[in-house]
Amino acid sequence: MAVRPARSGGGMSGPLLRLARHVADRPADWGADLDHAAARTFVDTVACMLAGRDDPATRGVRAAFAPWTAPGPAPEVASGTRIAAPTAALVNGTAAHALDFDDVLEPAAAHASAVFVPALLALGTERGASGAQLADALLMAFDVMAAFAAAMNMAHYDRGWHTTLTFGPIAAAAGCARLMRLDAARAAVALSAATSFSSGSKRQFGSDMKPIHAGLAAQAGIVAARLAETGMSAAGEAILDGRWSFPDLFGGADMPGLGALVARLEGPPAMAAFGAWVKAYPCCASAHRPMDALKLLRQSEGFVPDAVAAVVAEVSAIVHGNLMYRDPATPMEARFSLNHCLAIVARKDRVEAADFAPAALADPDLRAFWPKVSMRIAPDLATPGAPAVGRERARLTVVLTDGRSLSETVVFPTGHPRMPMADADLAAKFDACAPATPDAAALRDLLFALPAAPDLTRITQLLAAVAAGAAQEKAPSK
Repeated sequence: MAVRPARSGGGMSGPLLRLARHVADRPADWGADLDHAAARTFVDTVACMLAGRDDPATRGVRAAFAPWTAPGPAPEVASGTRIAAPTAALVNGTAAHALDFDDVLEPAAAHASAVFVPALLALGTERGASGAQLADALLMAFDVMAAFAAAMNMAHYDRGWHTTLTFGPIAAAAGCARLMRLDAARAAVALSAATSFSSGSKRQFGSDMKPIHAGLAAQAGIVAARLAETGMSAAGEAILDGRWSFPDLFGGADMPGLGALVARLEGPPAMAAFGAWVKAYPCCASAHRPMDALKLLRQSEGFVPDAVAAVVAEVSAIVHGNLMYRDPATPMEARFSLNHCLAIVARKDRVEAADFAPAALADPDLRAFWPKVSMRIAPDLATPGAPAVGRERARLTVVLTDGRSLSETVVFPTGHPRMPMADADLAAKFDACAPATPDAAALRDLLFALPAAPDLTRITQLLAAVAAGAAQEKAPSK
């Protein structure tokens, strides 16, 4: 069944077809550097999946869907059970984003890989894909997400949409369509259908629903591509251009427009142009620049927390809005609290997942630092409507009790593609997130070598074994 022609603007002659042809026909010759970048993305995201496997959001999704979950080939990280691909993508996507430790595609302001990796790993297991095919599909998903970001950001994000669940389903559908080898006509249906799953307000930041956005987007990508494969129809070019189109409904008057989408596809691959920001800290990316600034000042000046009278962070309006909790009451809220994030950095050299646990929130030393932190919007720190890398920065001023005032500005935080995390440091992150077992170490090494894997059999065996072992260790003894 063909793509349903649009009522205005023709059927398959505009940006949708351009996107679909890119998905279906671009040669899989990304090069060794991008293949390695894709493998690193799987290492990082599987690490985050394992770290978030026991989070309340992950447990909640798994419990909610348990009555409807069918056996299948894809392992889910909460228990190691093999289930149907769409549900595995939902659970694993939620786990990947649960601790907010997963990567960011900065122009999209989206958690890209927490969507793409669970979707592609589940679907690839079902379809018998090779590691090279998974890497290829992931790089394609990055391309499509970056194209929508070029067309709609930052106007789209500024309106309060969580791009992980707005751009995420469309880009995940692109990756899944690529993995399924759909032709351009079917890929266009998958992309169009995926827009019907797009949603998600940033008001969910600090709640369990926020990480579930990544799981929903991962699941939606598989479902949209599968609907296209079965012959379903979807709107044609009108879904991207004109009244009631995706940009019309979700964008804004100041968005760059569809010309920027096409131009982005004609440029270098998104992974080469922007890369994946691999997080050094398990909290909202908006906090990372101020955190790095305080860390640099501590290292250079050697002050102790009790010597700090006040900390003032000058940030963009976007960052100010994202870090909305001054007095966090839950671990999720703490990840979106600059007060708590800076309190950790003031006292510790390393920020860990445990620093956002209930015990840390009750720590009197950390809580005593919270009132010292304030944020101020500095309009010059970000250019509205510009999705370019380097758009954001943070200025931090620390006032000491002896009257001294110290300042630091950070543009590219630790782990950003302009300040990349070395492979050895990424391996250490994986080891910190995963159980300390031989299976976990073997899984890490196989993921680093993903493009060379003839299939996913050993990878999924190890993932299931690591998850099952962790679940058994967590279970109460009888």
